[in-house]
Amino acid sequence: MDPLLLKVLNGVRTPETPVWFMRQAGRFLPEYREIRKQYAFDQVLNDPQLSKKVTLQPIQRFPKLDGAIIFSDILIVLNALGCNVSFEHGSPSIGRTLDQISLNDPVDYSHFDTVQAALKSTRLDLPSHVTLIGFAGAPWTLFAYACDGSNKNGWKKAKELLTQKPLEAEAWLSKISRVTRDLLLLQIASGAQVVQLFDSWAGDLSNDEYLSWALPYAEKTLKDLKVPRIYFPKMQEIPVQLQSFDCEALSISWESSLLLARSRFSTKILQGNLDPKVLLGDENELDKHVQAIMESMKNHGHIFNLGHGILPQTNPKAIQRILDMVKS
Repeated sequence: MDPLLLKVLNGVRTPETPVWFMRQAGRFLPEYREIRKQYAFDQVLNDPQLSKKVTLQPIQRFPKLDGAIIFSDILIVLNALGCNVSFEHGSPSIGRTLDQISLNDPVDYSHFDTVQAALKSTRLDLPSHVTLIGFAGAPWTLFAYACDGSNKNGWKKAKELLTQKPLEAEAWLSKISRVTRDLLLLQIASGAQVVQLFDSWAGDLSNDEYLSWALPYAEKTLKDLKVPRIYFPKMQEIPVQLQSFDCEALSISWESSLLLARSRFSTKILQGNLDPKVLLGDENELDKHVQAIMESMKNHGHIFNLGHGILPQTNPKAIQRILDMVKS
């Protein structure tokens, strides 16, 4: 029998709402911080057993969770392309930007070995009610990182490439989409039951830019994958064109209206969209926000989640409180 999260993503109406949290594996958990006292982020990222251990930590602490997202990073695709990404102190640093790399350079798929091994091992030890989630970054988001290294200048180089050298930008986005799709296929073959595509910088594009440079390549990446697909365009105003986007679920940012998304994307399962900052405040306020989301999504396919990742300073008790409310 399929676990709850898979049932909902496959369109089955259930009385219970599945729950998982973006960034649930990692920095807010005391047990993760204990691991980081012994190992650098790079070491955890590149060791399948450590990645597995971190992936399972929130499942062990919060048995009511319905999803386990593998511990990895969206930028491993850029390493496969030759960007030499490092994660000193946990923050990414791009060693070589796209202007220093040839489009014809071969892809080094060995950078995907760790996440494949971690998925295979994790799947064996995962409770039967928990769905294993793989993920990747969307092409525009990876392209932006690969051009600029960070968003401190508003992705200046990336946007210049889009406007000044559109054929080159198109070639890079196509290559990134192809390699990202390969990564997701490898994750699925290794045990991922669901995949999520993170378009973290979708909101930094205008509507027209998004429709030209982000959405088509995200669609190519996810097309015809044989597991349920969640797409997360982190943006305030989600274009109506996503109603026909080839995926089962849309994850909605905390900046967006879940009710508007429900009316605009009536055929999609919706995921989200609690503001992560609410978890840092008063318990009564947290309860109100959780209840409001649950009320707004009655009789519609819904996965409870945040509208972005768990903040590092979050008290684990807030996560347990949400789980108790949603599962009551």
